[in-house]
Amino acid sequence: MEEAQYIAPRTCMPPHSLYRGFLDSVTQASLLAWVMENETKFETSSVSGSFVQTDGRHDPSLRPSLRVSNFGPMRQCFAKRLLDFVPTLIADLRVTPFEPSNVELELVANNDGAFFKRHIDTFVGDARQTSDRMLSAVYYFHAEPKAFAGGALRLYSFGTKEHEDFADVQPEQNMLLAFPSWVFHEVLPVSCPSKRFSDSRFNVNCWVHR
Repeated sequence: MEEAQYIAPRTCMPPHSLYRGFLDSVTQASLLAWVMENETKFETSSVSGSFVQTDGRHDPSLRPSLRVSNFGPMRQCFAKRLLDFVPTLIADLRVTPFEPSNVELELVANNDGAFFKRHIDTFVGDARQTSDRMLSAVYYFHAEPKAFAGGALRLYSFGTKEHEDFADVQPEQNMLLAFPSWVFHEVLPVSCPSKRFSDSRFNVNCWVHR
């Protein structure tokens, strides 16, 4: 059973919630097994959302990682778990209730030196006409023993400059972190000395659309 922890806003800090034990042990193990068996399916990560000038393209100066959007039967399993959990996310994050129309997922491998520069997950400009992301969530998992360090998600406060006020959330095994999609955030650098794919910090990025 997941353990909910609501982080109340302080000053202008954005709301975010942590859910430990988000997947049952069988599903978690199956997801990790799929990753280990399908390394060759991972491709260079693209950039979208607030990075309009590079939307849908790879830019290693912004995001050097590997991703896959179709992760077999595990994708459907994860999507169902997340959709069933949306009412809890809406309540815990205190966002205006909405009916989810779609769940967008990507599975990411973050190896040595991976990061993701400061951005928001909502689309701007022409791209917004086809998308309306409301909630963002990141599910963390990795092989044991853990062989990487870093990779925290930094959430920036509302209405301040880039480095003035923020909260860093450290990745934990089998944990979901959720926040509104319009919050500025970034992934801090990952250190993985072995550089082996199997030692990466893995996560499922989730976006719930209205």
